[in-house]
Amino acid sequence: MRKYTTLAEELSSLPKDRQESIEARSMQIRQEEVTLKHLSLSQADLAQRLEVQQLAISKLERRQNLELNTLKSIINALGGTIQIIVRVPSKESIHSFE
Repeated sequence: MRKYTTLAEELSSLPKDRQESIEARSMQIRQEEVTLKHLSLSQADLAQRLEVQQLAISKLERRQNLELNTLKSIINALGGTIQIIVRVPSKESIHSFE
């Protein structure tokens, strides 16, 4: 059986400076996207697009971590797409969520 690792395990295996860079960028993205200010979209508007209650959006904003499928749903509801590129040394890049 194939052993899978979590994102946390993968991140912890990276050099400390890379971990810090990823954390800083993720915080920046969280601050920009989760508040929805630059999109001029209210929690109620996003909730309507996702077909959930506004309270669910409020809870999402307070979360530290977001599942990829949840993030994909939010991005799609905003009219966007998400692409994840996995790069492993000496291997071809893997593209996902296109």
